[in-house]
Amino acid sequence: MTVNISITLEDDLSEELTASVAGGNRSAIVAEAIREYLDRRHIAAAAAWHASLTGDDAAALADFDAAW
Repeated sequence: MTVNISITLEDDLSEELTASVAGGNRSAIVAEAIREYLDRRHIAAAAAWHASLTGDDAAALADFDAAW
């Protein structure tokens, strides 16, 4: 599925984006940044879930992590 979004950038951010792509595809850079942001959120959510485990669940995760 493709979704179109419109983003208004502050002048300084727009200038940095333009300079960083050097004539390349700004949309691809923005898409990559969004993917990286979402990946970090998923990793943070997983880390928080792991930290919330207690008892047997925490022990099972520790065993898995040790073997991995």
